[in-house]
Amino acid sequence: MDADRLSQELVDFWFSVISEAGWEHRASILKEIHAQLRADMATRAEYEAVAPLFVAALIERLGEPPVANRTQAEIYATSAFGRHREAARVWSENAGTDTRSGATAADGDRRRFPREAIDAISEVWLAGRRSPCQLVDLSLGGARVMLWEPAPVPGTEVRLALPNAGIRDATVAFRNDVAMGLRFADQPAA
Repeated sequence: MDADRLSQELVDFWFSVISEAGWEHRASILKEIHAQLRADMATRAEYEAVAPLFVAALIERLGEPPVANRTQAEIYATSAFGRHREAARVWSENAGTDTRSGATAADGDRRRFPREAIDAISEVWLAGRRSPCQLVDLSLGGARVMLWEPAPVPGTEVRLALPNAGIRDATVAFRNDVAMGLRFADQPAA
């Protein structure tokens, strides 16, 4: 399997639909494409090789527009290209808005623990099944991850593999079309 060639063929096929959509709709379309890719690929490794290249090729074909919203940043964070992931990280650090609470930078960050932007592929266990994910940010109290499949509902218990830190039990705190926020089960004292 030639992952580069397949990713380009996918972009060629889907571009007319995706290019006409806004970022929220693009996220929904990409979620469906990723689900079909997972089902069609012979192995998980093949899927993990193609999916990020497909996102990277799509962003390039769109002209690599500057990141302007959270959904776009979350899509960029799943790209195979470091420059796209870096653009997502920079936007996330400078966005100044926590969309879950409505807090803005002027209100101060209401999180108990400072978060650190992360750019790492990892795994999350959903209903006992391993699934690839992209770590977006991490704190002592939780993490935000990008998924290539629908996120479980808030309150769902999951497990997350952390680079150099083992596996942590967590609960889904929030979700949107492409990401979920996790609260670790073992919360340190503030």
